[in-house]
Amino acid sequence: MNQAVFGDLAQQAKRWLGALILGFAAGCAPTTVPPPQAPGQPAPTQPQYETMPAAPVDPDTTIGLLLPLSGQQAALGRTLLQAAEMGLFEVGDERFTLMVEDTATAAGPDSAARKLLAGGADILLGPVFGSDARRIAPVAEGARIPVLAFTNDQSAAQPGLWVLGVTPQAQVDRVVQYAASQGMRRFAILAPASPYGSIVGQSFRNALQRSNALLAEMALYDPNSPDYTDVVEQLSRTHQSEPFDALMLPEGGAKLRQIAPLLPAFQVGPQNLRILGTGLWANDPALAQETGLTGGWYATTDPAKWQQFAERYQGIYGMLPDQRAGLVYDAITLVVALGKAPVPDFSDAALTNPSGFSGVTGVFRLSPDGTVQRQLAIVEVVPGGGVVREAAPPTFAAVVN
Repeated sequence: MNQAVFGDLAQQAKRWLGALILGFAAGCAPTTVPPPQAPGQPAPTQPQYETMPAAPVDPDTTIGLLLPLSGQQAALGRTLLQAAEMGLFEVGDERFTLMVEDTATAAGPDSAARKLLAGGADILLGPVFGSDARRIAPVAEGARIPVLAFTNDQSAAQPGLWVLGVTPQAQVDRVVQYAASQGMRRFAILAPASPYGSIVGQSFRNALQRSNALLAEMALYDPNSPDYTDVVEQLSRTHQSEPFDALMLPEGGAKLRQIAPLLPAFQVGPQNLRILGTGLWANDPALAQETGLTGGWYATTDPAKWQQFAERYQGIYGMLPDQRAGLVYDAITLVVALGKAPVPDFSDAALTNPSGFSGVTGVFRLSPDGTVQRQLAIVEVVPGGGVVREAAPPTFAAVVN
């Protein structure tokens, strides 16, 4: 698609989003306006929505969406809002109405949740952050309305409030179990001394225990340090005296690019052990150029499904979506699937169907305690990108040997 086409598409998207924001500010359902179509694209086969209904429609299902639409995270909120609109337009129909409230106002996310419940929301999607999810939890619980939050903060999970984000715990468990299945027995971890590092460290210990593997070394570093040479050198001395098979490095971005070159220099790189990572690696294509990570493994959602979704999203909006957009899209399609039953059913029994649900983030299922189980793929870092080493299982069926 040429730049002129993208320019026209961007203007259409801006006009559409502007109308959308005015719609929810005035109490109208944003689902009344379809996403803009790129020139030359075939018309969608889904039912068309009226631009402005003559009279309010009483929907079978009203979806409440909680996003940060002002303040520092406004751009993220709009990206996720577009993903919700895209999902509802692709799979929904006139039985569904979407109401949106801003969680970043001075009144806070709990006030936003109350507004949605007062407007008749049958289910709440969002908010994005764990702290916001904890604030709305008692509001939703009091109204007996389920919540699908987009955070990956597992500590926010509770019965009736599900954490849809791909948690560090799930990523660590998957990659450790895979490495153990490949014959690795002694593991080390190099993690930041931070709340995130503590979560990953505990998850790492738990995963090793489940895999009957051994913790050879746990090295921590100050995440604000300008130089990580000393901690890598100490890790190298441990490896020389008591070698380990794999090193977990739950870091991303600029810090990972600082640490990665030190690993082969101190003989704890891919030349003599396997480097393991988390989904933070998936968010940074530049890491494929780091020779210190070559051959490394990390767990993430199904790359092929994400790519298909990202291409559709970019074709409509002229930009790549944030990774969390996939969570929003899947939440919408889950609600539509349950809402299209003869009687819409958002009970705990329906939401925790043991077969789970399939979406652009892969196969997942909701547990009664508010956690979410996911089937993740193992990706290997190769020069120029990543390749799927082991595909995400397509179901939750037990493996029979």
